[in-house]
Amino acid sequence: MTSSVPAPSGEFDPGVARELAELAQALQAEGGRQGTLQTVCELAVKVIVADHASITVRTQSGFRTVATTSDLPEVVSQIQCETGEGPCVDAADEHATWVTGDLAAEACWPEFGARVARHAGVHSMLSNRLFVRDNEVGFLNAFAHRPHAFGESAVAIFGVFAAHAAVALLAAEEQERADNLEIALHNSRRIGTAIGILMHARRVDEAAAFDLLRRQSQDTNRKLSAIAEDVVRTGGL
Repeated sequence: MTSSVPAPSGEFDPGVARELAELAQALQAEGGRQGTLQTVCELAVKVIVADHASITVRTQSGFRTVATTSDLPEVVSQIQCETGEGPCVDAADEHATWVTGDLAAEACWPEFGARVARHAGVHSMLSNRLFVRDNEVGFLNAFAHRPHAFGESAVAIFGVFAAHAAVALLAAEEQERADNLEIALHNSRRIGTAIGILMHARRVDEAAAFDLLRRQSQDTNRKLSAIAEDVVRTGGL
């Protein structure tokens, strides 16, 4: 049987609360977006004692797995795409966790459940919406080979963990954007400096100096910013 469970509320066991706090700290310390995605999967397996975990992104063209602890979730994602059934297809409630009992006997997703049980050996699955942006929806998924692996406690903890993961992922993306902007500004300044050096050294105007940089970049198959760094360091091409 499949059910959509509302986001958890109330108090948790102090031991569980401490563990979730430690997991949140680990996520915040990770850094980049891809590293955070991978860490989320690895920690999800530990926090609810699952066999596998993944993050799946649903787009207008289908599903893709962006992080996983093994190859198995890729098989599950492909079956979802082929059958048009599964939690990432039906997860219309933004604040719900989808949990299955035994996929082999799943009435809501008969073809998906039977194929996942037969081809992947997965009988239990948890799925929680992780993020929504533009035309993409991300899901955090956990898988177990045994039926009825995820009880009420696991479902509640998974929902809280997914909330922590969503915040950590957003922070990582914001940091990457800031880092990329800083790099872009640095590169722009270095290119401007290199153009000035070439204008003076070659007695050419700004457009001609930039063209020298561009041609050197094309001829050497190196980035324009790298050529500019060389010019700034050596004083010429």
